[in-house]
Amino acid sequence: MNTLKYIKYTIFSTCGILGLTTPVAEAATTQPQALDSTMNALDYVLQRPAPSERFASKRFGDRMFISVEGGPDWMHTNSGITGASSKAGYRAGLTIGDWITPVHGWRVGISAGRHFGVNDTKPYFAGLSVDYLMNLSALLRKDNPGRRFELIGLMGIEGQALHREGHMMWAAGGFRIGLQPRVYLTRSTYMYVEPRIGIYTDGLDDVKTWHKYDWNASVMVGLGYRMNGGTGLHVDNSLFIGEHFRDNLFVSVGGGVLALGNSTNNLRDRISGFGTFSVGKWFSAPAGLRLSLSGSEIREPRSDRRWSAIADVDFMWNLNSALSGYDPDRKIETNVVLGASGAYVSGQGKKFHPGLHAALQGIWNVSQSVGLYLEPQVRVFGRNISSHPSSRVTLMPGVNIGLIYRFRGSDEYNSYKSTFNYEDFLGSRRYFVDLLGGVFMRSRKWHPNGVVSLGFGKWLTPESAWRVSGEYASISESSSYRSLALSADYMCSLSTLAGGFDDTRGFDLDAFVGLTAGAAHYNRGRNSLVWGPRAGLRGRISVSPAVDIIIEPQAQVLSIPHYRHKYNPEFRVLAGVSYKLGRRRQAMKGESNLITDEKPRNFVNLSGGPMLFSETVFSSNVRKVSWGGEISVGRWLTDASGLQLGLNYDFIRRNRRQDVAIGTVKLDYMLNFTALFNDDDSRRFDIVPMIGIGYGWSDRDNGHHSVALDAGVRASYRVTDRLDVTLTPTVTAWQPKLNGGVGNTHHFIGVGRLPIGVSYRF
Repeated sequence: MNTLKYIKYTIFSTCGILGLTTPVAEAATTQPQALDSTMNALDYVLQRPAPSERFASKRFGDRMFISVEGGPDWMHTNSGITGASSKAGYRAGLTIGDWITPVHGWRVGISAGRHFGVNDTKPYFAGLSVDYLMNLSALLRKDNPGRRFELIGLMGIEGQALHREGHMMWAAGGFRIGLQPRVYLTRSTYMYVEPRIGIYTDGLDDVKTWHKYDWNASVMVGLGYRMNGGTGLHVDNSLFIGEHFRDNLFVSVGGGVLALGNSTNNLRDRISGFGTFSVGKWFSAPAGLRLSLSGSEIREPRSDRRWSAIADVDFMWNLNSALSGYDPDRKIETNVVLGASGAYVSGQGKKFHPGLHAALQGIWNVSQSVGLYLEPQVRVFGRNISSHPSSRVTLMPGVNIGLIYRFRGSDEYNSYKSTFNYEDFLGSRRYFVDLLGGVFMRSRKWHPNGVVSLGFGKWLTPESAWRVSGEYASISESSSYRSLALSADYMCSLSTLAGGFDDTRGFDLDAFVGLTAGAAHYNRGRNSLVWGPRAGLRGRISVSPAVDIIIEPQAQVLSIPHYRHKYNPEFRVLAGVSYKLGRRRQAMKGESNLITDEKPRNFVNLSGGPMLFSETVFSSNVRKVSWGGEISVGRWLTDASGLQLGLNYDFIRRNRRQDVAIGTVKLDYMLNFTALFNDDDSRRFDIVPMIGIGYGWSDRDNGHHSVALDAGVRASYRVTDRLDVTLTPTVTAWQPKLNGGVGNTHHFIGVGRLPIGVSYRF
């Protein structure tokens, strides 16, 4: 019964409410509604946070950045982190990372350095770290790639492999936090200072402490680069030009330090210097090939020093072009380098060692053509390259710093190539004669070491040439080294490759590689053949259409048997003049080469100067330099050839008490190289090689007689129409009996002269 009453009551109540609601709703449509002025504070206090900002488009690596850093490193000591006994260690590193959103990012880093810890322990370490990054500037003020200053917080983990002399390698790891304020120098490059502190497992310095953990703090100063100015991945390689072979060729020269070994033991004793020369080509914007040749000394404790020649063939991948597109005006570039190596090492045992090569090259482009590079690198060889093999492989880490020159493709060069007239080159002064002198260094020591070189060459094309040189070198140290050598070089005009052929250019730069071989006298009477490869640069400063001033740095490696080291690196700096010879237009046209009656055909030459006698030049008991004179008369049969009859008289200081006077009459054939290649009558400079036969006599022991052979080169400068100034280096050789019966170990004696004189034509 109660249930029925409840149902009835519910039905009647519902109907009553519905009946009352209808009039109220109708009244609401006809009367104005009052406004509610009350406020709910919870609507403002507990509002939803703004959603995190995201990039419009995002792909892995499209906002990648890379940085290098270095700075001091501190550990706790018995007095705490900043106690009186705290000492600063050091570390350097390389990091690479990416931004996932404008606020959140990550980075991975490798580092190396040395800790200074408790009890003055100083372990070396190599570390690997992973960090989470938060861009506080973007969090508070949204993303802005053009912002000049940003503040970034970080937290992450790091693991370290540590080693110190006399101990096995061990490991430690920990957690670290830091803060990185960075200033953007350009939209892509930035500098930063990053203080950070971390807590690591005990034993970071190989010392166990009661609190079971170690502190580590550092302040890193770094330089970074972000791809495409932080605006994302937009790969556009349309500006890359590769229509000609010279387009995107590059050459580089540099040097640095390297070490051989798998540990940090005796590191100072294993560091040595090296020099390198490279040539390569970019076949596309991100990909290229490079060939490098290096020479270095290899130092290992308790082992003799050895010399090595290393060749690397590398594939190069340009991160900037691959991720952001090719830009010829880009100031900073990064290349990943991977390749194969081959090392030829002096000393006992196996000579050739194959290996692998890896590097990371950073380039600062000073201009579109010239850049400075920094290249940390490592090579991996087999265990036998080391004098103390102990593992399966041997590492050769190093750092290379140098200068790079790149021939970029350009519309200007394409225009030059399409309009270049090859006849202009054929009509230029293609032949040249170099007279150079300078100093050189061998075995890390500078002495009064001198070298004189006389070369002759020809430009085969506007870009390439050959040159043959005769050289005399001497070392005034105790070894009394003297050598005569012949060198053959291939030369490449870097200026022509960069800007096209220009016969009137004020400065040209050439690169060359070649071989040299000859005979040397050293170590108190020892004689042997010497040979080796060489390379260098040749800078030409134009003085006139026919004369250049030459500055030529060179490097070569000589194989010298029985010398201190079998393979001897040698660094040279030479300077001098180059005389350029033009083509003979008359000969090409088939015109007569006979001198007309209007030109003076006869001449007389008077000269004198210092000379060296073969039997005293290597002796320490006598004066090495003697004196002599010459008078000669001759006649030019044609523009290029003539005969000369001369008389030489040499006054030789044979020992402290006795002198020798040798007279020689000779007949020489002369070939005027200048007239052979250039028929310009207004020229003022001539190069004239000569060779002849003669008869000599001496005043020793009632006189002796001998047949003589004579050769030389006369360089003459026209002062007036009939008067020349001459420099005539010559060599004359006789039989040994001309020296008064004094015995020797060879089959001739001779003198080398350097006389200065005047010549009168009539």
